[in-house]
Amino acid sequence: MNDNNISLIRGDSGQFSITVTDMNGKEVALNDDDVLTFTVRKTVRNPNIVLQKIITGGELTINPSDTEGLTFGAYIYDIELKRADGYVDTIIPPHEFLVLEEVTY
Repeated sequence: MNDNNISLIRGDSGQFSITVTDMNGKEVALNDDDVLTFTVRKTVRNPNIVLQKIITGGELTINPSDTEGLTFGAYIYDIELKRADGYVDTIIPPHEFLVLEEVTY
């Protein structure tokens, strides 16, 4: 991950730590009922979800099976926080998710 852009070789594993912070950079504690959702689409306006994961324990885990069927190239992702009280915030707005070519498969 570089400046919230993610590059991952197709079919590889990826693990990324996700920390929610306030405007002052102070870490925000999440409750057990709060949900962080990672969503990937081909473009922002494309209605089809390519990959979606619920982030648990502050770790986004991408398994080989999550990307092995994807076409190489650029996608867009974001991460949204939904709190149990109804508050919603996109904590990482749309950024690039690159699926890179592989040699060994």
